[in-house]
Amino acid sequence: MFVSSRAGCEHESGKLLILAAKGVWGRTGMGERKAVFFAADAAYLPLAWVAARDVAAQPGRDFDVCLLLPEDVAATPPPGVRVLRVRLPEVLAHVAGPAHMSPFAYARLAAPAIWLSDYDKLLYLDSDIRVSGDLSPLFALEMGEALAAMVEDCGRYLGAAGGREDWDEYRTRTGLRLDAPYFNSGVILMNAARWRAEALWAQAATFIAARGAQLRFMDQDALNVLGGRILELSPRWNFCTHYMGLGLEGVVAPRVRHYLNVLKPWRDPEWATLYGKADVKVFGAAFAGSPWPGFVHQGLVSALPWRKRAATAAAKATRHVPEAALAGHMENFIGLAPRLWRDVRAGFAEGAKSYVDLSSEEAAAWKAALT
Repeated sequence: MFVSSRAGCEHESGKLLILAAKGVWGRTGMGERKAVFFAADAAYLPLAWVAARDVAAQPGRDFDVCLLLPEDVAATPPPGVRVLRVRLPEVLAHVAGPAHMSPFAYARLAAPAIWLSDYDKLLYLDSDIRVSGDLSPLFALEMGEALAAMVEDCGRYLGAAGGREDWDEYRTRTGLRLDAPYFNSGVILMNAARWRAEALWAQAATFIAARGAQLRFMDQDALNVLGGRILELSPRWNFCTHYMGLGLEGVVAPRVRHYLNVLKPWRDPEWATLYGKADVKVFGAAFAGSPWPGFVHQGLVSALPWRKRAATAAAKATRHVPEAALAGHMENFIGLAPRLWRDVRAGFAEGAKSYVDLSSEEAAAWKAALT
């Protein structure tokens, strides 16, 4: 078994402090050493903390759970979670990006080479997710020479009408390939040993530094440079907001739900208008037992009008999207819903044969159910 002994060591990127180093990590013996990890700044710390805690509580897990935080952000480790406070490499610490995104988003790319070099396989999860099933099947995938396994981004189905510019035009301008799917970086199964062997981190850093503010999706754009070296996972492992409410859950059986849209169930009263209150209640219960019991406003689940008004006011104060833009977003989504229902089902049915996590029998069942 591997015993971590790296507390207080120095890296080129700065000091690494392990807050939960008393214990045995890499609990897979002489086999593959593997871990699920999150990387969050102060704004996303509550979400990452709760998600890491819940993953660490999965029964019979044979992987570690790690939480990477900026060195100026402190947190009591969730039970069973390895917390590392790290400094983003200088080459990326000040790279420009969208105003609502932090440069710390790039930490996921550096982790296999700098802070989590003890592991052969890593599963990165965004903070704005909810895990609702066993993650072990992902680690069992044979990756061969592939560098990562990811789920195609929902932008394929949106385009300008869905609040995003033309997908092919954007990729061409950014220098990304058009002959490969464009993947979402909210869930990344990393062949970490291969990443280190091929110095992937150095390649990604060079790409990012050269393009900087051109990268609307930051780390995600950098990862998509890999093109054909990424295996395609089914949307079961990164079931994004735009797929919710389309009646797909019965077929897909999501294991990871990804709330990547401007609306969030833990913040916005408008969420229930489009998707119902089920997710709101789940997050409310999850945070009730955390250091942030009031993170989900009572007005989101309460029927009392004054609490709903208070929740709406609180949401307006914290979201980065103006009210007019949010209203337009909701109108767009409602208008897009019939087309999304048709196009997403067709896309999943056609893509099933390419999803490396599905057996041929499962792929056939998906196609039959969705066509």
